[in-house]
Amino acid sequence: MPAVQSVSLVGGTWLTADAGTALFDGKPGRRSRISRSGALSINIVLAEAIVPGIVAVLGLNVPPGVQVSAAGATATTIRLPNGSVCAWLFPPAGGPVSSVAVQIDTVVANVEVGEIAIFRTVDVGITDGWAVAPIDTSVHTRTKGGQVNTVPGATYRRLTATLSARATEVVRKGGLAGADWEIVAQAAAGRQRACVVPQYRAMVSKTFDPVLAARAALYGYATQLPTAENVSRQYFTGYIEFEEIPA
Repeated sequence: MPAVQSVSLVGGTWLTADAGTALFDGKPGRRSRISRSGALSINIVLAEAIVPGIVAVLGLNVPPGVQVSAAGATATTIRLPNGSVCAWLFPPAGGPVSSVAVQIDTVVANVEVGEIAIFRTVDVGITDGWAVAPIDTSVHTRTKGGQVNTVPGATYRRLTATLSARATEVVRKGGLAGADWEIVAQAAAGRQRACVVPQYRAMVSKTFDPVLAARAALYGYATQLPTAENVSRQYFTGYIEFEEIPA
């Protein structure tokens, strides 16, 4: 995601001193609060133009089923298993834009938003056998009598996956619509904000399923950048690990 140049509101005023900067700090658990006075729109100006492929609105305090729109796409909020409410939007293919307006169609008076993330996308195949594991950060200690005391902690998800074998053009020569594995790895380096969607197609029709994609999507950062491991002549496979930052 490119840097955010500015953010402004239509139909509301900021209640938190961050004035919207918390929406882009990589910490969806830290929320910006908005006093809604009308149809709410969060207008974001990016430092560079991109073709938005994913827009994530995370850490909301609105109920599931609220309509959210951005970049020509519309979705409804869902509640994840960890209890947080979010909306994942997948805009149709279009030209580059330097601003995105996120509209939240709610009657909630004071709206809280943890994070807004706008991403370019690339389609990188992964092999069967990938895994998403829930990680529990709760701390457990035992008393002298063997009883367990627990300090509850948040849970997050970790993706581990092997990349499907691809030719050199995809790995090093811009074969992913101008990007390739090495470009993606560099873009995700340094704990840059990113997301992965490991499952997004309906089983029978093989078409894009936005509800499944929203449930499977992880927002966070790569803990293991994708590798490029030669398997045969000009073909390579790889490995990636990715951890979610929960809202």
